[in-house]
Amino acid sequence: MEQYGLDDLAASAEAVLAGLGPLAAGLAGLAGEACRAVTLDAMEVLVTGRGRELLRGLVQLALDTQAEREVRLPRVTGEDGVERARAEPGHGRPVVTLLGEVRVRRIGYRSGVKGAGSLFPRDAVLNLPPLGYSWQLQRLAEMYCRSVSYEQGHEFVLAATGVSVGKRQLEQIAAAAAADAERFCQDRDRDQAAVPAAGEQEPAGEPGPGQGLPPLAISADGKGVAMLPEARRRRTKAPEQRIKTFEKRAGTGEKKGCKRMAETGAVFDVAVPDGPARTPEQVMRPEGGTGGKKPPRAQNRWYACDITAGRDVTIGKIFDQADRRDPDRRRTWIALVDGDNYQLGLFQAAAAARGITLAIVIDLCRARNYADTGGRWCRKALCRRVS
Repeated sequence: MEQYGLDDLAASAEAVLAGLGPLAAGLAGLAGEACRAVTLDAMEVLVTGRGRELLRGLVQLALDTQAEREVRLPRVTGEDGVERARAEPGHGRPVVTLLGEVRVRRIGYRSGVKGAGSLFPRDAVLNLPPLGYSWQLQRLAEMYCRSVSYEQGHEFVLAATGVSVGKRQLEQIAAAAAADAERFCQDRDRDQAAVPAAGEQEPAGEPGPGQGLPPLAISADGKGVAMLPEARRRRTKAPEQRIKTFEKRAGTGEKKGCKRMAETGAVFDVAVPDGPARTPEQVMRPEGGTGGKKPPRAQNRWYACDITAGRDVTIGKIFDQADRRDPDRRRTWIALVDGDNYQLGLFQAAAAARGITLAIVIDLCRARNYADTGGRWCRKALCRRVS
């Protein structure tokens, strides 16, 4: 009786839409098996696994139905100006979705001209992604890859959708999603980038420099990234610098050369809380709970990073972004740096070239590391000479 009912249901669904019968019968059979499951976990595993396959078949059915109804065009002209009048139906292309892989069939148009590829107008109608993964799957992968590594992102996508996306494909998806990030920041309206908060008005009369506007902060730091031998920079040494090479350890002034310096930078607005400024003691030992004074907060943060160009190029990008936020030089510019003298010199040179009065704040915790490193190096060198 159960199989007879399924056949009757499949015939009724087939009368509604060609190809819908097997899906309707499969859904009814899945519902019967889920009702016979004992535990909730068994029901969930059964419905999630087989239900995803049924939904994938539904998407495939919709694509096939639309492919059969595709109207042949007399000719198609591409961006190269070449007309394509030869129509070839049945060209298939796989696309991986959240439910699994489906195949899109469409009509291809050829011209016979050497070098002029085929065109598929249906790809534009369906808004097919260029990477072979659906936009919804790419959004999910981007969300995971922003929070964790590519390996963990692969595991999360596989657990959530049952679709396996390789690490290289995840890297391509993330790179394509971030391709317009810098251009987006450059094209933002200057008035919306760094104007006082909503409802705040500038005082009447002649405003002073920075009056009523939040301070503008810029920062940069270098990070060593391990590189392959062919990707490292050419080894150089300072004039009259003595380098002695040993078999198992680095000599005086010798670098291992396994890393390449990447320069990172940030530009942000400083939201200063109401009330008097904090004392140095309150900065070093903030009060716990909600009763203490609130520290300034960073808002409208913008980031930049470059490992191929020089450090001066990245710092130039930081100042360009700050210029877009404060073209009239009405705000207080603050530079947060560590104890790197070369980096500090780049900040001072860029500020002098633009005629900017820059307030430099040195991170004492980071600068202390340079002092400790220098002290340890001096002690080691002295011990070697004594021994």
